[in-house]
Amino acid sequence: MKKTALVLAVLMAVTLVAGCSRQKEEELVMGFVPMKDAESLVESVEPLAELLSEELGIKVKPFTAVNYVAVVEGLGSGQVDFGFIPPFSYVLANSESNARVVLSALRRDGSATYKAQFVVRADSDIHDLDDLAGKKIAFVDPASTSGYLYPAAQLIGLGYDLDKDFETVFAGGHDKALQAVLNGDVDMGVMFVDARQRYGEDFPGAMEETRIIAYTQPIPSVSITVRGDMDGELSERIASALLAIAEDPEALALLKELFDIHGFVRASDADYQVVREVAEALDVDLTGE
Repeated sequence: MKKTALVLAVLMAVTLVAGCSRQKEEELVMGFVPMKDAESLVESVEPLAELLSEELGIKVKPFTAVNYVAVVEGLGSGQVDFGFIPPFSYVLANSESNARVVLSALRRDGSATYKAQFVVRADSDIHDLDDLAGKKIAFVDPASTSGYLYPAAQLIGLGYDLDKDFETVFAGGHDKALQAVLNGDVDMGVMFVDARQRYGEDFPGAMEETRIIAYTQPIPSVSITVRGDMDGELSERIASALLAIAEDPEALALLKELFDIHGFVRASDADYQVVREVAEALDVDLTGE
């Protein structure tokens, strides 16, 4: 499968940088995936980095990756100390460099799961997932759980061949997948629920100009993941600092604005086992072998 091969190529890139680590406490690098425009996100997360710096007593430097795998690579090479990363990115990082999840983000409803949605223009002749043959689809990124892995697995489960039945593109961000639908560049786009509201300021007409035709099964939420060689005391300090920050109304408002995160809950690797099972449905070899 061509898309599977693309993900495997990503895994090989991660493997090349895994293993080179560092242990330091004079500065911590906090990584983010590009859920929206990477350049604007760099500036947006500075206040969060400052709050964490104060809570930890260690300077925290934000790093916004150009793609999902860059944070995974950073965790493996030691260039990123901890990151806000999607479920599949965590599974990759855990497989390649023993990165450890410490927290899961909470959604608006207080749960630690979310869904992806399949979106078309309001005037589209596509009404459900059975109407997609021959259409052009925008996924987000080959390492995005809600922007590729879960939606792709669902389509395969319906009998589609991703290589033969569609023309597919990777938009590079959830906002960009939405934009591709709005611009008519693609027939359908996949993104997290509900990206149309999340990016309402950028795309004020999105709710009226598009409609949702289907949802995926629940997906484990965004993880807070630390590099594999980090000592337990430091990882606990990071987790405790984030939990404390989420109790502060001003800081929580910032988390909601930036990432639609409404708090955190302690998490373990077992919480993300279901993501591995979905990866297996796509024939993704998480070992990279």
